[in-house]
Amino acid sequence: MKNPVTLALKHTDGSSRNILIEPILQHNLTNTGVYKIYKTTIDNESALFTEELEIDESKPSLADSDNPDYLGKITFGQDHQQWEYAGELLTADEQQQIALYLHQKGA
Repeated sequence: MKNPVTLALKHTDGSSRNILIEPILQHNLTNTGVYKIYKTTIDNESALFTEELEIDESKPSLADSDNPDYLGKITFGQDHQQWEYAGELLTADEQQQIALYLHQKGA
């Protein structure tokens, strides 16, 4: 997977929440097995960018810890069977849904 994708996480009460999964790639676009997870702005009523776009390569990127939409990351092992979640905001069921989706996509 080379591009970010959206996924609808299903909850036991029948509701769902859309998330954005961003693959972390090496410079040659090789997959690293690490995926960052963010809330989407569509149904979470949040907005990551509140000001006009100002491109300035000299400024550092927004750190994940400062990003209100960051939900954590999932890292797959070498065999692509084992995975680990780093974060505190996703339930075990949500983590499992994401890992299964990524595994099916060939992560």
